[in-house]
Amino acid sequence: MRIVSILVLALAAFTANAQPESTTPELESQLTTHISRKDFLSSNEAKPNEIVNGHRTYSGIAVELLNIRNPLQLVNPAAPAKYGSAEDNVLRDPISGRVSGWKIFSIGF
Repeated sequence: MRIVSILVLALAAFTANAQPESTTPELESQLTTHISRKDFLSSNEAKPNEIVNGHRTYSGIAVELLNIRNPLQLVNPAAPAKYGSAEDNVLRDPISGRVSGWKIFSIGF
């Protein structure tokens, strides 16, 4: 029993002493450049469930019904990616992350 407790204590001390691998400034600058470029590109993409009018953004299932040619694709689980993702039209609980509702119509400022 002593040997087991000594091994557990030694393993705990070893893992507590471990330090994360440090990153170089070059790697950090490349990472921040890549992340900012990705955010910039993703913010300019037009989504099928959004209409941008100046500083306002209208989105939701109702807007998507107006924008797409075949509204039945909204309920098709095998619809192509050009019809958007189902995640764009759901509301999630911020604490649990579970789906709590549908976004029928929303206005963003």
